[in-house]
Amino acid sequence: MFKFSHCMTAVSSRCRWLQCALSLFPASQCSVSLKKQRSRSILSSFFCCFRDYNVEAPPGSGPSVLPPLVEENGGLQKISMPPAKYLLPEVTVLDYGKKCVVIDLDETLVHSSFKPISNADFIVPVEIDGTIHQVYVLKRPHVDEFLQRMGQLFECVLFTASLAKYADPVADLLDRWGVFRARLFRESCVFHRGNYVKDLSRLGRELSKVIIVDNSPASYIFHPENAVPVQSWFDDMTDTELLDLIPFFEGLSQEDDVYSVLHRLCSRMDTNKGLPAMESHRDLHIWIIENLKMVPVPRRAYRNFFEEHCYIVLHVPQSLKATQGASKDLHYWVGKEASRDAEDAAGSFVQHLQEALGGATVQHREAQGHESACFLSYFRRGIIYRKGGLASGLSHVETNMYNIQRLLHIRGRKHVSAAEVELSWNSFNKGDIFLLDLGRMMIQWNGPKTSIAEKARGLALTRSLQDQERGGRAQIGVVDDEAKATDLMQIMEAVLGCRVGNLHATTPTKSINQLQKPSVRLYHVYEKGKDLVVQELATCPLTQDLLQKEDCYILDQGGFKIYVWQGCMSSLQEKKASFRRALGFIQAKGYPSYTNVEVVNDGTESAAFKQLFQSWSGEQGKNKNPRGIGKLLQVKLDVGKLHSQPELAAQLRMVDDGSGEVEVWCIQDLRRQPVDPKHCGQLCAGSCYLVLYTYWNMGHIQYLLYLWQGLQASAQEIKALSSNAEELDLLYHGALVHEHVTMGSEPPHFLAIFQGQLVVFQGSTAHSGKEQLTSATRLFHMRGTDNHNTWTEEVPARASSLNSSDIFLLVTTGFCYLWFGKGCSGDQREMARTVVTVISKENKEIVLEGQEPPHFWEALGGRAPYPSNKRLPVDMSGFQPRLFECSSQTGHLVLTEVVFFSQEDLDKYDVMLLDTWQEIFLWLGEAASQQKQEVVAWGQEYLRTHPAGRSLATPIVLVKQGHEPPTFTGWFLTWDPYKWTNNQSYEEVVEGSLGAVSAISEITAEINNFQMSRWPVSGRAGPLAQQALKGSEDSSENELALGPKADCGGASTSRSTSTSTSTSTSTSSYPSSPRCVSNGGLPREQLMHQAAEDLPEGVDPAHKEFYLSDSDFQDIFGKSKEEFYSMAKWRQQQQKKQLGFF
Repeated sequence: MFKFSHCMTAVSSRCRWLQCALSLFPASQCSVSLKKQRSRSILSSFFCCFRDYNVEAPPGSGPSVLPPLVEENGGLQKISMPPAKYLLPEVTVLDYGKKCVVIDLDETLVHSSFKPISNADFIVPVEIDGTIHQVYVLKRPHVDEFLQRMGQLFECVLFTASLAKYADPVADLLDRWGVFRARLFRESCVFHRGNYVKDLSRLGRELSKVIIVDNSPASYIFHPENAVPVQSWFDDMTDTELLDLIPFFEGLSQEDDVYSVLHRLCSRMDTNKGLPAMESHRDLHIWIIENLKMVPVPRRAYRNFFEEHCYIVLHVPQSLKATQGASKDLHYWVGKEASRDAEDAAGSFVQHLQEALGGATVQHREAQGHESACFLSYFRRGIIYRKGGLASGLSHVETNMYNIQRLLHIRGRKHVSAAEVELSWNSFNKGDIFLLDLGRMMIQWNGPKTSIAEKARGLALTRSLQDQERGGRAQIGVVDDEAKATDLMQIMEAVLGCRVGNLHATTPTKSINQLQKPSVRLYHVYEKGKDLVVQELATCPLTQDLLQKEDCYILDQGGFKIYVWQGCMSSLQEKKASFRRALGFIQAKGYPSYTNVEVVNDGTESAAFKQLFQSWSGEQGKNKNPRGIGKLLQVKLDVGKLHSQPELAAQLRMVDDGSGEVEVWCIQDLRRQPVDPKHCGQLCAGSCYLVLYTYWNMGHIQYLLYLWQGLQASAQEIKALSSNAEELDLLYHGALVHEHVTMGSEPPHFLAIFQGQLVVFQGSTAHSGKEQLTSATRLFHMRGTDNHNTWTEEVPARASSLNSSDIFLLVTTGFCYLWFGKGCSGDQREMARTVVTVISKENKEIVLEGQEPPHFWEALGGRAPYPSNKRLPVDMSGFQPRLFECSSQTGHLVLTEVVFFSQEDLDKYDVMLLDTWQEIFLWLGEAASQQKQEVVAWGQEYLRTHPAGRSLATPIVLVKQGHEPPTFTGWFLTWDPYKWTNNQSYEEVVEGSLGAVSAISEITAEINNFQMSRWPVSGRAGPLAQQALKGSEDSSENELALGPKADCGGASTSRSTSTSTSTSTSTSSYPSSPRCVSNGGLPREQLMHQAAEDLPEGVDPAHKEFYLSDSDFQDIFGKSKEEFYSMAKWRQQQQKKQLGFF
């Protein structure tokens, strides 16, 4: 049986039972959250069911409590009670024909505590010994969906060992739909051996149609064959067990006899269904489909994938990602040469794993070379595609093996992959990296169009191969410039032959047009009678309310990716059909066969899926805050906490409380002009401003430069805004963090630095706007409740501009009205009274909505309709941040997403885009070649092409390496400000650690040894091998020439020995052969059974057999040299020992 655990303990039999249970209904889902059992709370004796704990019998519980009868064989006998003593009333007409489900309360549906719980769903007053106690109650995740669905399928009974005075009011609050037909409390239990037992035989229902759902085995000890066990729940807000049980109960409701189903489950407990066990302490598990079975892949071979096979990859985060979710991801990977049977087997195994893992699992279909960013994120050092398969005799990966000759094509910037390609110059192109792997020697050839970042990541992959497969003993050479690396090029041409013609052009990569497909379509999959209907529902931009929990949906991202969303209350048939239909889209719409398919379940949506919608929130919003930040807008700002807890600063979007130094410039005549500090909070909509904010962070001074753009500003002024910001940045030696702000979309910190006094006037004639106050009627819209979120904006002076949720100031000649809408709060009114003095010193007449004087409406041009409904804040808590690498090699913005990102993913050659939904951060590495204006343009293009129809006014923040504010670093799980202090550059790595490569004579000797140990797998000798086999006929000096001819690419064949770095120029040297060798080789008696000192001069003692003539070699070894060197190394050594050549 497949075993899964979040802890180091073995999987309990109860969890294995649940996994088997869900396997009876193939499209269902289950989730087992194994947690270490917590200690008992002080409420144990009050509202717990005393699972395995012995307690004293309650008063009067002796003879009056009917115990179970014991049969002769020691088993428990069911009690047959007369109808008058049944606990339940007669079955109602509404429940006729339904089975009865008995559901426990505490630690099954809710968890309660006397200690205050900040996010308690209910607070229930309970009187104990004359004292009123407050009991704080937490609802288990998905309990509402669970109860609703159970009420539709079964006759539901609440049966708890808790006291009625506590459990009854909790049930009133919990059961809003009247699901429970009856409620049974402690007095209905049987006290047996220190436990309160729920005797199902006393219910008055046929036991073959009764099920009990309980977290305590002691509660159903009389009837274990009727039980559906669940894990005890306390406060894990990621728990999905109730949600996972719904499909199982849907199937069970259709069965005639629950005993038959539960008995089958017990009999299948030891059946593994072909699913192997997993090590619970590991977060990544990989299996290969071999002979249609799942076979674990050795951990050392995790990044190697054979093209003829399919793989299954399961990622189970061992620790919650603070800002990036923690769902399990299940992938099945299809090699480009894999058989259809292997793919079908992989799909079948994935379905079984999905059932065992449950609803918190996201399923992915991956194709070779087109893997999702989530899949690629598991292999930080790159993926290697290997030709062939295990059936051909190849192993996953062998360490310390040197009889290798292969060419790897390395591609990618953040996600690097290496594929085995034909050992020929025809495989090369100008824009990628190629690695010639010769066992003890590796030569990395960098195309002339490759960037420094690509070279560095290719080198990281090469070095990882050196460490993992060669034990660090292989030598590495790097060709950055062929003209300067003639020694390495000489070796490459010896293996690959002479290059003829020009290199191929670079193959284009995915652009933003592919990643951010605007043509997003949503399809609804639902049941209509006995038929399944798939209907197009909407196109982008999409809204979350389109997704209903009772149905399934297909989201088609224009062929780039297909999503299947499964509602938690959708039927099994709908779930099966939606996935089949999604696969059908690939063929029906002519999409490539490698199109990614991702199956997401209600409540476990990925960040990429959520960002296809304009907004995302939900019941899980409060549960997806693992750092316990709470209701952020209600937190009193503490500068110390913002600096010591950058995650809090990031969530609040506040670097501090706004008490730092502020300096403001206005762009006038395309130059920046300082603004009088008395008017620094008074901006004009027709102008642009630079606002420099200086603050201290952990003992260091930091700067934040806001580039504020008025909605009425001209294009020239906007352009001048950026150029003036660059000039100002130079004065501060590049230490400024630039944040582009559009009027009306100001971030919270921008408002905070003006302490509630920010006023935006229409026009651009004056900074304070006071010159215009006497010339016209003006209306000001005031929003905010405190100094950190209040701003005032001038709006058109007409009645339709009013809003009942806010406050407005109407200024006319001789009159000044402060208008309070019916929906405004007391805090809003207090702030308005302090702000109005900035606009006008005149006495203000307070006017309440509905009590306006005639002159008020006359000044506004008469009455007119205006919004009167209370404005609700938009919930953005459901979105998760996403990190992308940016490049533009092909003239278009290319985005590469990094999933489960960390600071390690930021490289000094990079430009990275961090999308937190409310802001766009652009991180500029210190060695990146892009200009700041170009980088900001990328952020604007990202917003413009986003499939969710993002606002172009979303703030864009330009962050430079080494000057990251806490609002940026807080989105990373950990941040080390000194990380880049001593990092080596790519050039330093090449010239330093790789510069210590041994003499070229030794490198070429390794090639010679390679040729003597194994010929190419194809059976044909490569150019170098062919020369060696021809012997002296190609040598002007009748020697076994192992080096290339001088006319092949102009390389020299000089035999002088000299050291060479990976990129330096040096004359190649090859070992000389013995002068005494004739055209037919050396006589056998000079080689067989000879000590090294007795061999002819120049003979390599390790390869004496090589110097035999072809005829002598055939006579002694019984095979040709080609056949001998194609054998495994150990077989060669064994035969040489036997024949006297070792």
